[in-house]
Amino acid sequence: MSIKKTVPFLLFIFTTIAISGCNEKSAFTDDALSLLETEVFYRQRIALPEGAVLEVRLEDVSKMDVASELIASATREIKSAPPYALQIAFPTEAIKDNHRYRLRAMIKVDGKLSFISTTHIDPFAVGIATPIEIKVDQVGQ
Repeated sequence: MSIKKTVPFLLFIFTTIAISGCNEKSAFTDDALSLLETEVFYRQRIALPEGAVLEVRLEDVSKMDVASELIASATREIKSAPPYALQIAFPTEAIKDNHRYRLRAMIKVDGKLSFISTTHIDPFAVGIATPIEIKVDQVGQ
């Protein structure tokens, strides 16, 4: 099937899913989801205060000069020392062969950004280890 024929077909499918997804059930079945296992860490020898929250995002960064598109994210409250394990479930069909993706992690304390990842991590790169390690750096005070 050619790209020109595939795009309208996919638009029809996504529109159908969006319309049928107005009820409380998920538009995706368990079979249509994939998991990424991540492990977030930082090098500073500090303990984070109570209420710190970790978020890891899977983003499509294929388009230049445009904000990245969020594919999926996961959050958890931090209650221990690093590393922090976190799984991200995402719709398998959202991943396209000709697109570029990255994982981004951030830690917020009282709603303010405290740590963020600063390197590009392609979760679908050949040979990437599982869990995917993400180093976050402290944001300037």
